[in-house]
Amino acid sequence: MPTYTSEHPPVDTLTFLRESRADLLKQSDWTQSADSPLSDSKKAEWATYRQALRDLTDSYTNENSINDIVWPTRPE
Repeated sequence: MPTYTSEHPPVDTLTFLRESRADLLKQSDWTQSADSPLSDSKKAEWATYRQALRDLTDSYTNENSINDIVWPTRPE
C-alpha cells in the first residue's frame, strides 16, 4: 500500500489519498472489463475493493496523518 516516505515531498493527506487511490483504481480497471478473465465472484471481490477505495475520502481529513490511512485489502 502507498505510504509516506522521506523520498516524497510532503503533501496534505487528502491530496496523497486521492492520488494514490487514483493509481490503485487505474491498476485494477482491467478487473471490471467485459473481457476480463476473472470469474463473476472474483469480479465482485474487485468491485467491492474498488468501492472501498472510493469511500476512503469519507473517513479522512487533512488533519489525519498520511501514515494512518487504512487501505482496503486487494483481492488475490
